[in-house]
Amino acid sequence: MKKNILKITKWLAAAGFVLAALPAGGQALPSGLPSLNMTPTLSLTAMPQTPTPQSVVTITAALSGATNLDNADYTWSVNGVEQAKSSGQNQNVFAFQVGNLGAVYKIGVSAMTQSGNRLSDFIALTVGDFDLTWNADSQAPASYRGKILPTRNSSVIISAFPRIYAPGTKNLIAGGDLTYNWNIDDKFIADKSGAGKSSISVKIDAAAGGDKSVRLEIKTADNSVSAIKNISIPVARPQTFIYFRDPETNFPYGSALKNLRVQPQPFDFIARNYFFNAFDKNLKWQWSVNGNEVGGGNNPWLASIDLSSFGRYFAVQIQATVQNPANADESTQSTLNIQLQ
Repeated sequence: MKKNILKITKWLAAAGFVLAALPAGGQALPSGLPSLNMTPTLSLTAMPQTPTPQSVVTITAALSGATNLDNADYTWSVNGVEQAKSSGQNQNVFAFQVGNLGAVYKIGVSAMTQSGNRLSDFIALTVGDFDLTWNADSQAPASYRGKILPTRNSSVIISAFPRIYAPGTKNLIAGGDLTYNWNIDDKFIADKSGAGKSSISVKIDAAAGGDKSVRLEIKTADNSVSAIKNISIPVARPQTFIYFRDPETNFPYGSALKNLRVQPQPFDFIARNYFFNAFDKNLKWQWSVNGNEVGGGNNPWLASIDLSSFGRYFAVQIQATVQNPANADESTQSTLNIQLQ
């Protein structure tokens, strides 16, 4: 019996347990569980690690390494100013709104456990951000001032422009020293991710009305910085619109035409395309009047149509059909309804 007790004692000691002294004669183990000889620790984590301007950051304090850690008292501070309303018993989570780009914060916490252990820790943050922009290779008139949207089979270049600081400092980190992790449609693109890879080219495979989702995480090699941004790129369909044409400049004037009430006379029209994956000269054009083909020539996007031969109160339908010979998905038709009077 004595040998068995000695074996158990040695095993417990090797496992890190501290036993009370054995009773005289070593006949029996004392009642109760053995105690642990461990020192508690306190650590802080921030979510997000790199907050963006005017966002809310959440700091969590984690006590570990000892028993009886419940009901600890926490005292929080930001840049040396105590946050009384966020402090108190079991208040191990602290959230606040950060300010502008480049603002620096030092968040500290002290914790008093029920066992009388006082611990403290702090974390330093700097507000950072990055722009995530994209440009499609689809085409639009030079006068178009909107965003040129991609269509199916377009190529889109997505670029990041970071303004990320070393945590707790005003020191900007060079873009080439950051790691870029690209996810397209929830799939990690390993070969396009890595240090300094701030741009990616993506082929649009979604149909019109869909979108391409992009998620980028920017990190440092030591993981002290982590900034994430998501964007969605809408996929459009090619479009064609008919305008009146200025015969002297061959440019359109006025707004796009859909319905007209005019007297029978000659008209000059021009068709303008948006978001094709080819230049106008490489597209197939066709004009028609009431289903009969007209037009043609060196500038097939232009049409001079004489409606003088039509009688008054006659309805005329003019159509401009455009197709990309290299891609059957890229085909549009614009219709102009004219009521002669």
